[in-house]
Amino acid sequence: MASSPPSVIKSLREMAYTAWLFNESDFISTLGPAIVVALVLVGVPDLKSFLQGLIFHQLHLIAFQIGNQIVGLEEDKISKPHRPLVSGRVTVETAHNIYIALVILSLWNSAEHGVLACSILHTVAMVVYNEGNLVKYWMFKSFLGSCGYMSYCWGVTVIYGHGRPLSQASIIAIISSGLIFTTTGHAQDFRDRDADAAIGRKTLAIVLPQTFARWSLTLLIFAWTAGLIHFWGPPPAFSLLFCGLAALTTIKFVSNYSIEADRSSYWWYNIWLIAAHIIPLFNRFPQPAHYFRFSL
Repeated sequence: MASSPPSVIKSLREMAYTAWLFNESDFISTLGPAIVVALVLVGVPDLKSFLQGLIFHQLHLIAFQIGNQIVGLEEDKISKPHRPLVSGRVTVETAHNIYIALVILSLWNSAEHGVLACSILHTVAMVVYNEGNLVKYWMFKSFLGSCGYMSYCWGVTVIYGHGRPLSQASIIAIISSGLIFTTTGHAQDFRDRDADAAIGRKTLAIVLPQTFARWSLTLLIFAWTAGLIHFWGPPPAFSLLFCGLAALTTIKFVSNYSIEADRSSYWWYNIWLIAAHIIPLFNRFPQPAHYFRFSL
């Protein structure tokens, strides 16, 4: 007997909600920079390319999140009990099958768009991060996470540009994205330090004294803010806004050490990070004046 339309709609809604639960914690923090840097570097895409970029991003991000949550069950029981695996919404066996399928789909999708190397980088980093358990060690955690950031920015930029090779400015912007996250990405670890400590994970938010960890992050954020302003040369108004975001983000990190406050501080860090990906718009490399050209 065929399923009725209401039951099909309900099933699709449940699937979409489950997918959201898998990746909601990193959806904005990864999608925001990837889309922003692609818009800045190649302009606003047509609707088809926009959706293709979104699909590329989601195939890779959800695959990563499922793999990460399969190996991180104990951590999620403490800090994220609403996630599909620890809440019993999805079994580990089912999640593993979906994970394998998404990895295959992401590689195929990347090959279709001419960015297979990008997907291979993401897959290798994902496997050693999760299955290789290098996520436990601070010296690898942010670097491998930055490989993911660069993969998202790289793939979405090429898709928005209809397969055109990355320009010099694009390459510099994407490498900068990776370096920014490598050096400041541990901002996310302050909100998770109780769960990380419970499972023996060694993040900078744990191994360093709290005051030093937070003030060193402040120094790094301001160093990147000054460096990006100097290199890309944005107008004074944007420079002032960017500095203001850096100040607000760092003040929040150093003024309140509670887990709840760190969640709010990390949200502001992501706003600063998105602004850092907007700044190449003001690049000093010769570029056609086609930014934000819209076509459907």
